[in-house]
Amino acid sequence: MSTTYESARPRVPYELTPTNIPGAYLSPAIPDGFDPDAASPAALIKHGLLWRRPAADAHPAHRAIWEHAFSRQWRPEDRVIPRLEPQPGRTHNLRHEARQAADGSYTSGQWAGSVVAGTWTSAMGMWTIPSVSASIDPQGTEGGWNSSSWVGLDGTYGSDDVLQAGIEQRVTASGVAEYVAWYEWWAPPIPGSPPYVYQVNIPNFPVSPGQTVFCAVGYVSNHTAGNIYFANFTTGQYFGITLAPPSNATFSGNTAEWIMEAPDGGIPTASLPTFTPVVFTDAVCCGPNDTAGNPADGDIWNIVGYGKTITSVTDGPYTATIDYALTTVVPHVVEMDVNHATQAVQAANLEPRFTGAFTPRSWVTSQSPAPDTTVYQGSTVEMHLSDLPRP
Repeated sequence: MSTTYESARPRVPYELTPTNIPGAYLSPAIPDGFDPDAASPAALIKHGLLWRRPAADAHPAHRAIWEHAFSRQWRPEDRVIPRLEPQPGRTHNLRHEARQAADGSYTSGQWAGSVVAGTWTSAMGMWTIPSVSASIDPQGTEGGWNSSSWVGLDGTYGSDDVLQAGIEQRVTASGVAEYVAWYEWWAPPIPGSPPYVYQVNIPNFPVSPGQTVFCAVGYVSNHTAGNIYFANFTTGQYFGITLAPPSNATFSGNTAEWIMEAPDGGIPTASLPTFTPVVFTDAVCCGPNDTAGNPADGDIWNIVGYGKTITSVTDGPYTATIDYALTTVVPHVVEMDVNHATQAVQAANLEPRFTGAFTPRSWVTSQSPAPDTTVYQGSTVEMHLSDLPRP
């Protein structure tokens, strides 16, 4: 007996080829010599290119994004036939409600980036895959440190389903960094849900830190299917897939996101690794009647955990940057006089705190954390003072 998503093959105006998991279909390859600027709208759709081509008088940024996406030749022989490997239980949906700060930004233990409210049918962006390494924070309870950078539609501000695709950047408990591309159409699982309500890895679409990837997600065919287009700008490999919707997907399109995440519900299950900055560019979302938005129109989200804010997010026109909270090394201050110890600690962007006898002739007898310990900037260094003659 077929499930709903297997029997409801998407009705789209382009050819679909089944993949190795039910409900997911391969979109057409871009033919050799195809010119997206000269092609008719019907020809673009026929070849699985579902983005509206900006008109000549469109916003210059929209034209620039289109031109950047097609500044590279996408050859039919570089189209990947993705091998899809579901990861049951591994998810990227927001499991816990975020908190809004006085400045209007949001914090959670899971998402960092930009979230734009509206009525959207597509979102896209380009970013360089970050390098990751073991953090000074504890491993997650699932082991090691884990993160994902992705582009998505829905998932908060009233919707709990989310169509998304991106890169997992994981560091094992032994300190080995691993990278894999994935997609997911999360909707609350029920009997018969497609396997892609959980993360689906794409191991034969190789990705590495320092490579630039482009991703677009969208609701297509009058909100009857989902579409994901994924391209590695560095290698030239790409693919598109069309998905039959999970039976309880809402298609509301009330948010678009550009996110760096601690997955699987976030901290403490997943603990963020240290990562190089994630910079989304060409970040735009589109909706009905030629409406468009970008991170400058949205809300900043940061990840908090272990008693501190772990990320720092800045956004701007068509860009969002997620930085890992900066760390520093604790200086050696034992036997320094109080003035020099204060200067050394503050020069490392740390906060001094003293106990004991505080006088002009005081000196440091002990400190915590120990010298050469890596800590977050802004952390406190405890120093015990004595004003007795030094031994």
